[in-house]
Amino acid sequence: MVWQLRKWANRHRLRVPAAELSARLGKTVTPEWVESLVIPVVGLDYVEEGSLTAEFAARFYPELKEIVLVTDVPADAFGPLPAKARVVTLDYSAIMPQQHAYTAIYKSRLVKISAPLQARYDRILMTDSDLMMLQNLQIPFADDCLLGCFRRGKMISKVRDAGVSKAPVELSETYRPYLWDHLNGAFLAGTKATWERLSPAWIAAYISIWSKLPDNQPPTDQLPLCCVLDHLQLYTVDLGDWVNWPVSKKMGGKTEVVPAEVIGAHGGFPLAEWRKYLQDPATPLSFIDANQTRKLRYLTDAEKGSQ
Repeated sequence: MVWQLRKWANRHRLRVPAAELSARLGKTVTPEWVESLVIPVVGLDYVEEGSLTAEFAARFYPELKEIVLVTDVPADAFGPLPAKARVVTLDYSAIMPQQHAYTAIYKSRLVKISAPLQARYDRILMTDSDLMMLQNLQIPFADDCLLGCFRRGKMISKVRDAGVSKAPVELSETYRPYLWDHLNGAFLAGTKATWERLSPAWIAAYISIWSKLPDNQPPTDQLPLCCVLDHLQLYTVDLGDWVNWPVSKKMGGKTEVVPAEVIGAHGGFPLAEWRKYLQDPATPLSFIDANQTRKLRYLTDAEKGSQ
């Protein structure tokens, strides 16, 4: 039954809004295969999931020309990888804050924001290290345009929760941080030219914003991204929930089959369940719920060290 559903999903594939984007840009844009899949993997604790994500991509997205694991650990920490995969190790120790409650998360975001610059090809997709590609898809790439999946939640709450009397200057002349719907950072597609504009500005905004806010919450990449998208006047396109399907929220705490429509499955733990999927996608899987997942992923250094 699941394979029949998957065949249906392939025939009735997600309709990427190429015509709408063409109208917005004033030029014809056609859907194309991703060439470079970039996966940021920071810390030895995430090597296993990054390696598994690369294995899924090699299996279910054969059109990829390369899979790039961008990390802060040596390449030999990964062990055997798919033939299309390579490892790039970056060192951000010189610009890391000397004291911060979330240094591990801080470093992971710096590596993530830089990761697309390590790709060799023009059409680049960056996913989080816990996002498994279950199908291929074509994306209407265009310069100065970032495509992904929208989520709910005002990014300005990061500033309000920080308790500062004055908002960082980076928020001036912006509107995206105040919207409910925002582009989620777990699945982001853009051309090389777009990333070459975006990544340096995103890094600068990330460092600047979080240097002005206390370390009483995880220094996420979303708020700086919202600001930079406005400052650079980049287009954003919502490809829909199926490209960045939240596993723990949708089926966490239950035993179910992953829906055949899912293209990118985000955040399913434990990883042993995904290995069952590689053997048979029709197998019912049991993942932990969203609350448990968040407790595992957004720890202070002290909390991480006490585990």
